[in-house]
Amino acid sequence: MKAYKIVELVDGNIKTLFHGVNGSRVMPKGEWIKAEYKQVTDGSKQKPYLSGWHVLLNYEDCVTYMSRFKTRLDLLNIIECDVKNARRKEHSPSPVYLAEYIKF
Repeated sequence: MKAYKIVELVDGNIKTLFHGVNGSRVMPKGEWIKAEYKQVTDGSKQKPYLSGWHVLLNYEDCVTYMSRFKTRLDLLNIIECDVKNARRKEHSPSPVYLAEYIKF
């Protein structure tokens, strides 16, 4: 399934905004990357949920969502990706999905 992800592009490298894989925010290209599944929260008062790759299903939603960020705006980009096993992030007011697998 096609989706869109907000990332940093630095020297041709795709970097996640927050959590990476195996201690690195640099994401490999052309291979499926499995999300680390664990219980997480978005702040102290949120209900825990099962983590995953945060993606949006259309470009316009990404543009709207990106307006929430105040720093690193010069590095932020929206890129198309493929995802597997995506589910709606139920408590989010934005149309965010959490994917088990992602490929850039």
